[in-house]
Amino acid sequence: MNVAQMSKTLEQIQKSLQDIVDREKQNKKSLKASYDLVLKEVLDFRQKINVNLDLLQQNTLRELETKHASANASLEDHLQQCLQFISKLKGFGTKLKGNLPPERSFITFRKCLDHTAAADSLLNSMINNNGADMKLLPNSELLQCLADCTDLGKITSRIGEPKHNVDPNKIISIHEKSQYNVHTATDSDKSCITGICETSNGDLVISDYSKCCVKRLNQAYKVIDQVKLPTHPWSMCNISSLEIAVAVSDHTANAPNGIHFLQADNEKITQIKVLKINHVCTGIAFYDAELFVTSGSALYQYTMDGRLIKKLYEDTSTTFTVVGVGVSPDGKRIYVTDTSNRKLLTLTRDGAVAATLQDPAFKNIYVMCKIHVAAAGQVFVSGVVSISQVDADGKKILNTITLNMSYNGPVYLNEDKRKLLLGVWNNDNIIEFKIKTNLT
Repeated sequence: MNVAQMSKTLEQIQKSLQDIVDREKQNKKSLKASYDLVLKEVLDFRQKINVNLDLLQQNTLRELETKHASANASLEDHLQQCLQFISKLKGFGTKLKGNLPPERSFITFRKCLDHTAAADSLLNSMINNNGADMKLLPNSELLQCLADCTDLGKITSRIGEPKHNVDPNKIISIHEKSQYNVHTATDSDKSCITGICETSNGDLVISDYSKCCVKRLNQAYKVIDQVKLPTHPWSMCNISSLEIAVAVSDHTANAPNGIHFLQADNEKITQIKVLKINHVCTGIAFYDAELFVTSGSALYQYTMDGRLIKKLYEDTSTTFTVVGVGVSPDGKRIYVTDTSNRKLLTLTRDGAVAATLQDPAFKNIYVMCKIHVAAAGQVFVSGVVSISQVDADGKKILNTITLNMSYNGPVYLNEDKRKLLLGVWNNDNIIEFKIKTNLT
């Protein structure tokens, strides 16, 4: 190695180290944001417990008041009946001792017999009444449940331990469809959602092909900020919980093809840098400080500063043979979608084809990436009218979710919130499904 080569090597290493410095700075911001979010979640969770305990207290006090009122009314009724009988029997006794005519004496005597029998019946009904004191029998199950708990929840971290422990082949089933409009006052055309990501505080970031923009949605699915792009966003992926990479391209001469890096914090979304790429960019995925970018016919591996590592795979037999891309959580498998031939290819890290899966359900009218590899490894491919869940090896379809709608776009699974999100082509709505499957 000569001096020039050594200088170049030093520059490359410094550049790589600076990339790590930049990434760790972003990670520190992400850590602080996640800390703030967890702190808020702990306080919110405690508030929910307080609300439920308040409700239990109110129900118990309501029962106390009801039973107290009933018992008190019963005692008051007995008291009044006894006092009435005492008064009447005392009156009859006085009359019988007086000098009444025989007829009046007989009538008074008969009334006295009747009231004596009624009073005797009342005494017999109350003879075993030893009082109406009230007692509380504490809910021992509730006390034991609280005693068994050691905390309000476990705090997990991606540093030093896996975030998920979920079977990637566990079949996902959905229910309770909801839809939310993401149209804004400045939008002239309908949305064509091509990507869905999530921020550290639970907000969503979506890419809109028709409007050449990326929008940030709060947890109520309201647009709170957006950033314009020079041309169409084809797909997007998370770099960290605060940073997102967007594949931007246009199939025209001298198109501004590239990767746009966006930062989502403080309820804003801003562009922080752009990597110019000398080919069309359709699909994008991130793993271990490397980018995987498709061009429609090839899959490329790049460093975070835009240096090409290698061309991993290529198929020039027709157009749109390498469109969408996703990487397994362990980085051992790369999934690419072949839109033209309705295929899902599973590649090794060196680009060798490990599995090929072809299915009519992968049919697409519009060319979109439409593949999602969830954080726990579940693989989803959306077609025109359905979503297919594929096994982690990419060899078979585990489940096909048929939807009563067409022109489906990207899929996004949030295991923590138990939601499956779906973007739609030429539609201003983002679709949310609740997950029935127990993911733990």
